[in-house]
Parts: sequence; structure tokens; C-alpha cells
Amino acid sequence: VHADLVPLFDETIVHPAIIVPSRRTAELRRSLKHVLMDRPKMRDVYGVPPSELAAGEDAKSVRKLVLRLTLQGGRDVYADEALQKVIGEEDTSDGASGKGTIRRSTHAIEISYNHFSVDEILRKVLPARITEVPSSFEAAGHLAHINLREETLPYKPIIGQTILDKNAGVNIVVNKIGTIENEFRTFPMEVLARRAASKATSGGAADDISTPDLEVEVREEGCRFKLDFAKVYWNSRLQFEHRRLVELIAGKERVAARRQSNKRQKKKKNKAQGSDPSVSSDSQGGDNANATAPVAIADLPKVVVADIMAGVGPFSVPLTSRFQGITCHANDLNPVSYRYLKENAKLNKCSDQSLITYNMDGRAFVHHLDDQGVWFDHALMNLPASAPEFLDAFRGFKGFRDGGKQRPTIHVHCFGGKDDKADDEAIARCGRALGCTLDMVGDAVSVHIVRDVSPKKNMLCVSFLLPIAVKDLEHIDLATGTKSAEGPAEKKARMD
Repeated sequence: VHADLVPLFDETIVHPAIIVPSRRTAELRRSLKHVLMDRPKMRDVYGVPPSELAAGEDAKSVRKLVLRLTLQGGRDVYADEALQKVIGEEDTSDGASGKGTIRRSTHAIEISYNHFSVDEILRKVLPARITEVPSSFEAAGHLAHINLREETLPYKPIIGQTILDKNAGVNIVVNKIGTIENEFRTFPMEVLARRAASKATSGGAADDISTPDLEVEVREEGCRFKLDFAKVYWNSRLQFEHRRLVELIAGKERVAARRQSNKRQKKKKNKAQGSDPSVSSDSQGGDNANATAPVAIADLPKVVVADIMAGVGPFSVPLTSRFQGITCHANDLNPVSYRYLKENAKLNKCSDQSLITYNMDGRAFVHHLDDQGVWFDHALMNLPASAPEFLDAFRGFKGFRDGGKQRPTIHVHCFGGKDDKADDEAIARCGRALGCTLDMVGDAVSVHIVRDVSPKKNMLCVSFLLPIAVKDLEHIDLATGTKSAEGPAEKKARMD
């Protein structure tokens, strides 16, 4: 079906143009930039055919500048004042033909499917009633992930193939067909399009989602993450939240030292390559940022983190691969996430002493660390749908220091509304699960808007010092088989 649509984009459009002396081409392109044709992947300078050459005029001495079809408001492009001043100018250079060298002309532009963007193509082929054209997507390595609205579903093969055609780095396009409802935070999806080579490599059908080409490698903040997009949770839109919390936990001194180290590495690398020091792959999350060992700073206190719903490691891996003096206890219930967490730790050269991995229920993990006397300065709870409810695992918590003067900071992700009550409701939700009210000042409570999820929903991060009052509360009994969105609490611990 898609191949049959491609010829519909073949078109010849005649543009206004001017013929100018070759020696003035660069000058006139600068002064007339505002009226020159601006089509992606197309030149605005062409040679002049013999039929348009003036008497005695050499084809090498002139060029044709192609203009816009019209000015703003549909006005004749030749009405532009700057253009009017140059048309009819005399070329006084040696061998010039005289007055009228700069003159009006036309040029036929051949337009094809290759010259249109995804948005332009879909607007042309989809029904006019579809006002929101699904031309954008979330990229995860070589995979493009889109969320199609119901009215666009009949056209999903065209949409998928168009995105594939117009993005050389994309090998497979998938569409989310349900919400995140299972214990491992994954969602049902369908393959809309995949490249022939990708299909052959995977050995699967065009719409098969259980194939190797769904394993991708993502680069974020100088780290590399491998993951199977169909089997683990990953959201590229959270990259700024990952960075925010990593830098907050690492502290200003470590972050500043890391950046200075990166600059030295860039300078050294660019000097060796003889390249511009202002250009580096690190600015795009390349290997350079991870080329050196974690930066150490003397006399900084060590930091311990409990990453309770760690996934494949977007917090714990950068914390332990880029900074010294930080230890992360990283846990996830999903055995596939756990496997990739361990693999990503090795991929980014995190030591076994700094990144300790676990495969167990979130509540059981909190109890395990408390029972083992593992102190942590920060706890991360990145499970937006239900993380606040897991805070009941801190009831009866014993891990306070100095009689409660040192308390861990908890960072809980959740969803909330966009009205004035959203922050208060999120804070109250955390308090109900903890079993005690959060004090805005005493517990240093703050709410950060992570991202816009939908017209009426935001993703939030509630941060606070764990209230000392939880130590007097009754410990929840995991042996009773307490259930949660993350799975059965009685799952046996798996640690490395």
C-alpha cells in the first residue's frame, strides 16, 4: 500500500528565478537570502541552459538563482525591493554582455517523495479530519516508539513505514497498544514497520515483537544502556530527571570536578585529532564522558543510595561510573531488568563494590537493607504509578543515625494533576503510606514537576527527609503475602 502512494508525490513545480553573473553568485545569495527557494535537500543555484543564454554569453559566466514561489501574503516575489534593485543591473566585468545581465527567468523543480518530511507526507495522505498528525516519536537506540490515537490506527502501516523511510537511524517502529499495567512496568506493543535487513536478522515476521532487534543500546549522560524495549521499562523523556537527581545526589563538588575532567579529556582528544576543541561527541552523550575513571575529591563524605526500583540503571549506573565515593544498592523485581542492570554495570565499568545489585520486591528490599544495617543517604523510588504506596515499607524503620539527626532523603515519583491541589495531594498520599504526616519544613518537603504527561496529568517527584516518627510504627508483615503493583512481596531475594 505504501509503495503505491510514493508516486503521488512526484510533481514538477515552476519557480521564479533570476540569471546572475557567476562571479556575483555568493554575494547575491547573501543579500537575497530572504527570497531564495528554501526546500529541504534542494539547491537554489543551477546552471543556465543554452536556450536561455544571451547572445555571446558563455554558460560558465552565469548562474540561475531559484526564488520562492511568492512572498509572505501571496505577493509576487519580484515585488521585493532588494530584488528589484538588482534586476537589470549591468555587469561591467571583462567579457560581460552589458546591460540586462541580471534578468528574470524560471526554473522547473522536480519534487518527489524523498523531498518531503514525515509531517508533510502524512498530512497529504491522511484524511483531513485527522488534525494531529503522528509525525514525532520517542527514540531508543535504533527503535522509534509512537502512541497512535484511535483515529489513526487504520493508517498505522503507512505511518510506520514513513517514519522508517525518513529516519536513517531507525530500524524498527513500534506502537504502544495498552497501558502499563503489569508488575514489570512494561506495556503491550505492536511492530508497525521494520527494515528488511532487521527482519532477516531477527528471523521473525514483520509484526513479531519477540525478536532480537528490539534489544537496543541507548546513550545517556555519557553512559551506555542495553535493554530489550519490550521486556523492561525505559522512557527517554526522563533523561533530564535522571540528570537532575544524579547531580543532586552526587553534589556540586563532584559534578564540577566531573565536568572539569571531561573538559580536559575533550581538549586532549581534540588536540590529538587536530580538531576544533569546541566540538565533541560528549555533548551528544558519546563515549568521551565515560573515557576516564570516576572523579575522586578528597574529604567529601561518601554517599550511599538505595535505588528501590532501579530498572536497567539510569540512576545507579551514572552515579557509580562517573563519581567516586558513591555506593548504590540497586534493586528491581523484573528478572530481565536485573540482568540488564548487571550488564550495564559492566558495560560502564561500575565496580562490584560501588554498585550492588538485587532482584527482589521493593518492600522486601527496604526491609533487607534495614535488617542488614545498611545506611543510605538517599532512596529512589521511580515507579510513578504506585511508588508512594511502597512507602509503607519504611514503617518501623530502624536506620536512623545520631538519634534521628541524620535521616535519609526519599525521592518518590508519582503522577498528579495540574491544578493547585496537585502538590498537596501527592504529599498527602506519601504521608498516608508512611503512616505519619509529612512536615513541610521539618521534613524539608519539596515537589518537582518532572514532565507533562497529558493535558490533565503531570509526573511529579516528591522529596523529603524520612520522618523520625516512622520508627515507632508497626512493621508491615511481608510474610502475609502483601501485594503491590510491583509484585508479590514474598519473592526470594537474589543479590550480587
